[in-house]
Amino acid sequence: MQYLVQNARHVPLSTQVMVNEDEMMELIDQIHFNLPDEIKQANWTVSEQQRIMTEAHAEAARTMSRANERAEESASEHEVLRRAERHAAQVVKDAQARSDQIVRDAEKYALEQLKQLEAHLTRTLATVRRGVEALQSNEPVEAEQDQAPVS
Repeated sequence: MQYLVQNARHVPLSTQVMVNEDEMMELIDQIHFNLPDEIKQANWTVSEQQRIMTEAHAEAARTMSRANERAEESASEHEVLRRAERHAAQVVKDAQARSDQIVRDAEKYALEQLKQLEAHLTRTLATVRRGVEALQSNEPVEAEQDQAPVS
């Protein structure tokens, strides 16, 4: 769009330009076509983050389960139980830290994508507005011609 605006014909005695409607509509169609892909990519990032969190919680649950089984098998060996609990707590802590980092990364990525999309849409909207203004300023004023006094 920037290329179209920069290379468009200038309207005499104004800062406005005239752009090729077909080319502009083609670019707008491309934006509409590509926009869902970026949203899908952001959704995939969030679902991937949730999948990893689920796996981390499942691993923590398996570790806790294994630790409990071992503790029951060796009830007389309290040290084994304490080690398993410490290990399980560490796994949960590590999984939570990993989960938190994934959430932060996913949110950062989503925000970055949305900011890029917002900037792109802002530029597109400004271009469309300039086009509308250019076309409106070029409309003939038929009403004034019809009311002119006849001599």
